[in-house]
Amino acid sequence: MNRELPIIREKNWSLNLEDSYYEEHIDEIVPESVKAVVQTKPGCYVNIVTPEEYGDPRDSLIPQLSSQLMKKEIPVKEIRYIDQCGCGGYVTRVYR
Repeated sequence: MNRELPIIREKNWSLNLEDSYYEEHIDEIVPESVKAVVQTKPGCYVNIVTPEEYGDPRDSLIPQLSSQLMKKEIPVKEIRYIDQCGCGGYVTRVYR
């Protein structure tokens, strides 16, 4: 069985989920966010940018992401809401 190993990003980075695909497939936002956290080297952070249609991350993304990371035993230092973008999307930062 050939399993692909995750790419580990060794610096701070951003995952942009603010496009029409994720506006129509909001059920994929949390799994993609978990994947991004897994790909982030401890000591770094990933900014997760979600579309306006998904809503305030404090109401949806952050609780769901926290729960999924705990279930998968993926350690994080902090998950923090940053701000709403000028274009309407939201930025959430996950510190590994």
